[in-house]
Amino acid sequence: MLNDQTFEFSQARLKLKDALRFTMRQSGGGVEYLVEDEVTGRFFRVGMPQYAFLTMLDGHRTVSTALMKTATLMREHAIDENEAANLCKWAIESGLVESENGNSSARQQEQHEAMHKQKMVSYLNPMMMRIPIFNPDPMVTILSRFVNFLISPLGALLWLVVVAWGFASLGRNWGDFWNNRVSSFGAVDVIWLAVTWAILKVIHELAHALVCKRFGGRVNSCGMLLLLMIPMPYVDVTTSWRFDNKWKRILTSAAGMLAEIFVAGIACYIWANSNPGPLQYHAGNVIISATLVTLMFNINPLMKFDGYYMLADFLEIPNLANHGRQWLKGAFKWLYFGKKPGPVKEVGFRGVAVRAYGAGSMLWFFTIAIGLSLAASSLIEGFGLVVAIIGCVMWLGVPLFKLGKYTLVGTDTDKPNRLWFASAMALTALLLIGFLRICPSPSVVTAPIVIDYEPLSIIRSNASGFVDRIHVSDGQIVKQGDLLITLENLEIKHELSSLLIDIRISELRSNSLYNANRISEVQLEEESFESMLKRKSDLESRIEDLKIYAPQSGAVIARDLDALEGKYFQPGGEVLSIGMPGEIQAIALTRQTDIEWVEENPDARIELVVWGRHQNDRIEGRIHHVDPRAREDFPHEAFAASAGGPLAVVPRSQVQSGGSQEEGEMILTQPRVPVEIELDEEFRSQLIPGQTGQMFVRGRAQNMGQYLANNLIRFIRENNYRTHGL
Repeated sequence: MLNDQTFEFSQARLKLKDALRFTMRQSGGGVEYLVEDEVTGRFFRVGMPQYAFLTMLDGHRTVSTALMKTATLMREHAIDENEAANLCKWAIESGLVESENGNSSARQQEQHEAMHKQKMVSYLNPMMMRIPIFNPDPMVTILSRFVNFLISPLGALLWLVVVAWGFASLGRNWGDFWNNRVSSFGAVDVIWLAVTWAILKVIHELAHALVCKRFGGRVNSCGMLLLLMIPMPYVDVTTSWRFDNKWKRILTSAAGMLAEIFVAGIACYIWANSNPGPLQYHAGNVIISATLVTLMFNINPLMKFDGYYMLADFLEIPNLANHGRQWLKGAFKWLYFGKKPGPVKEVGFRGVAVRAYGAGSMLWFFTIAIGLSLAASSLIEGFGLVVAIIGCVMWLGVPLFKLGKYTLVGTDTDKPNRLWFASAMALTALLLIGFLRICPSPSVVTAPIVIDYEPLSIIRSNASGFVDRIHVSDGQIVKQGDLLITLENLEIKHELSSLLIDIRISELRSNSLYNANRISEVQLEEESFESMLKRKSDLESRIEDLKIYAPQSGAVIARDLDALEGKYFQPGGEVLSIGMPGEIQAIALTRQTDIEWVEENPDARIELVVWGRHQNDRIEGRIHHVDPRAREDFPHEAFAASAGGPLAVVPRSQVQSGGSQEEGEMILTQPRVPVEIELDEEFRSQLIPGQTGQMFVRGRAQNMGQYLANNLIRFIRENNYRTHGL
């Protein structure tokens, strides 16, 4: 039995399987061959030199003889010995060739067992599991008879009209959509968004299948893809590789996204022309799911989703990911084992694309591996930590194990240069340690700022009541003692009116008792009379408290004052503010991780950049006061993302239940520490309250290693404590 790890490949006699179909097609100005295994239904792509070499493997010739005949036939385009060895190994692993001594049935059984083992290993990866369920081809064939007219120039025109009309309707109502659907997004919306997303995914995969069938392909299987334990449907449309026209292959890959955007166009029109209610609500979910969520994942070419296959077909580079990984693997072996890499077969722009894709996909792989592991650890309570550990082992541990095995034992056809590897690893370690220990951490502590009045008097209600009359406007200059707002409380007024009647009755009764010489009863009545007078004084004081006066001179600060008309205030409720013109300061909201350093360096130089001024026009300031605790509320509305600010906020009701909560009150997703910054006199007259910007404090004393380690440990600790209580 042939074993690709032990055979002397140059003398091996390999035989190409009989159940293979080769189809020639033009690609990138050259020729490629599509290889279809009619037994397993799998497809592969090879170039002309690889095809010529594989067809020489008839079970009688040795690999060396086949290589010489290929060199005679292809001349300067022939493959070399290393490429032949790698091609033989790939063909064996893919089940495309058999050995001279091994019988076909035994080899097929071995391939079946290897494929079964590979599937079982993939099922152990909780990050991404593919579970086939059934063959949908008969169902798709029936359905395609009714919808094939949509996959035509007429269908393209219909798609363009619906999408343009729908998104134009949404554009005219974008402000309402953002305020009513996006900025008010809550926890309950996640459930409905997930349901909508699942339905759209079924439409997405069905579109792939229908377009593939329209152009003559088959849909061999469909099933469920579990990504982070989140189920997503999938269909197998690899038969689209048979299509000789690359635009048909691109359209098959893009069909899912085009279908979702078409549905989104209809949803946009429905949302813009319906009243608030369930229909408009679910139309908004469709718009969000079919555009933002779908395009974020499917169009990304660095993941093997629709965008990747579209890019590979557009560039006419078959197996772009494999070529990119092979180049990257060759570059790694060159750097760490001293082995000269083979040339990239693609030339010119396509050669650059292969190298760029190899580097980009590897960076994305590590990013997504770490990101999904952290997401699993944070999102799935309890079990998520186990999922994250398994994912790290599968994605990072297994490749490191293979590298270690290759370094220690190598293969019969590829021996590593261990001395070179040790030297390269030592140099890498020295460079990495030097970078982490010598390179300073980001030396600037930054935080968003808002310019505000100082001192700022917050005017609060002293009594409960409804706003009856507003006597000022936003920005109006007032003097101390001016009347600002009058509240109304009919209950107190009615109580006072009733009390005045009781007082008059008490006076009359007291006079009557006095005239009747009933002295003892007169004394009791006078005591009651005194009590009513005290009550009258208290009610008159409460009525006077319904009038809100300015405690100082300054400018009125209140947005949407007219909206206060008729609003009910409890005692202590914030009504508006008054600030002194020219007396302003900057308020920064600093991260909790930075505040300790800020407090330890009160004399540190602070620079402020205020948006709207020239970037080089820096304003200097000094720390005036640091709040002793982190706060989840924010001192100025301009900080909130819902008002166009830089900090993410959520409704308090979304994360807290019970207690006294104002309707629509927003809080920060991450608590921050307020820092008051005193400005020099020369800058105060140049700034306007409400302007926003950024604070810069230079001079943090930390190396890069400490900075990265502290932030990573803090992130993991905070997320695992919040999710798992660890």
